[in-house]
Amino acid sequence: MNRRAAAALLAVSMGLAACGVLPQNAGLEPQTVITDVPVDTNRFAAMLNAYRSENGLPPVQVDGVLNGVSRDMARHIAERDSMKTWAHSAFGLSQRLEKAGYQNIAAAENLGAGYASLEAAMIGWQGSEGHNRNLLNPYVTRVGIARTNRSDGTWRHFWAMTLARPVSDGRPAPQ
Repeated sequence: MNRRAAAALLAVSMGLAACGVLPQNAGLEPQTVITDVPVDTNRFAAMLNAYRSENGLPPVQVDGVLNGVSRDMARHIAERDSMKTWAHSAFGLSQRLEKAGYQNIAAAENLGAGYASLEAAMIGWQGSEGHNRNLLNPYVTRVGIARTNRSDGTWRHFWAMTLARPVSDGRPAPQ
C-alpha cells in the first residue's frame, strides 16, 4: 500500500470514528469482573456451630442446595454493587428457595458486603442485631454460604448465608 492509500484509509477511519460508527476507546474501558470465591464450608460450619453451642443451640449442617441459593444471591448483589434488592426480603428468599425446589419450614438469610474474610463476615453478622438473630435461629438445621468478588465498585466482597429447616427435618419441638 502506498503512502497516499494509507493516508486515505487513515482519514476514512478517523472520520468514521468521529461519526460514532467505530467505537472510540474500544476495549480501553475497564470491565467489571465478577468472580465466585470458594468458601471453606467445613471451617464456616465449625465457626457457626461453635457460636451456636456457646448460646445453647444445636449445630446446623452445610447443605449443597443452600450453598447454591447463597451463591446466586451473592452474585446478584455483586452485580449490582448493592445489597438493596427486592430479592433480599422474606418474599424474595421464599421465591428463591421454591425455585431451587427446597421445601422448608423456616428460612433466614444474612448478606454482607466489604468483608475481606470469612472471620470478618462472621464478626460483622454477630455484631448486627438482626443478623445475629439469624445466626442463633433455633428453628434452622441447615446452612449454605457463598462469596462473590467484584473487581470494581464500592464493596468488592459480597457474602450471602442462607439458613433453613427443610421439611425433611420435621417440625421443630415447641420452645
